[in-house]
Amino acid sequence: MMTRTLIRRVRGKGNGLRCVICDSEDAEKHHVGGQNHVAWFTMPFCRQHHEHCHALLGSAGVDLEYTPYPCRRLLRALKALLVCAWMLLDALENLISKYEK
Repeated sequence: MMTRTLIRRVRGKGNGLRCVICDSEDAEKHHVGGQNHVAWFTMPFCRQHHEHCHALLGSAGVDLEYTPYPCRRLLRALKALLVCAWMLLDALENLISKYEK
């Protein structure tokens, strides 16, 4: 137990965030709409789910690069938000399936 606390401190974790998908304590802030589009809207994901989210964003062709055009930024942010929402819906569906068995 003491080792885990020490490791968290060294990594800079222990920020009180928990992954919204798996409840892992080792979570980091994910910019749901993209850091360049909606920087203030974050959600905690563990590293595994954060990487999975970015892989899905890439597969969906969501462009997270900054654009000076406000309409394009909103469009990109909404696309990123929908990918994140899909992950949450999928996690909820899996949880429901687990309890139905």
